[in-house]
Amino acid sequence: MKRTYRFVEPSGFVLSTVHGVERSVPVLAGILKHPTTDELRALLADPAVVEKYAREALKRAPWSALRRFPRSLLLECLPGAELPDVRRKALELLLGDA
Repeated sequence: MKRTYRFVEPSGFVLSTVHGVERSVPVLAGILKHPTTDELRALLADPAVVEKYAREALKRAPWSALRRFPRSLLLECLPGAELPDVRRKALELLLGDA
C-alpha cells in the first residue's frame, strides 16, 4: 500500500510589524490551540501575539511549516522559546545560527 503524506501548508499570510520590521507571517491553524483560521488572522495583527505564535511554532511545528516563517523572526524568538536542548540545537543548525 502506498501512503501519501500531506505537508503543512499555510492558509495565507498576514503582514505584521514586529520590532519595527514588517514581516509576512504564515497563517497555520494548530500552532495556537484555540483560534480558528479567521480568528488567527485577526490576532496576528498584534506583535506580541506574533512573537508568541513564532515561539510556539518553534516548539511544535515541523520544519516544513517553520520554513514558511521569516527566518529573522524565528532567530529573534529562538532565545525566548522553551525548547529541549536537542531541538534548540537542531533549529540553530537549520536556521544557520550555529
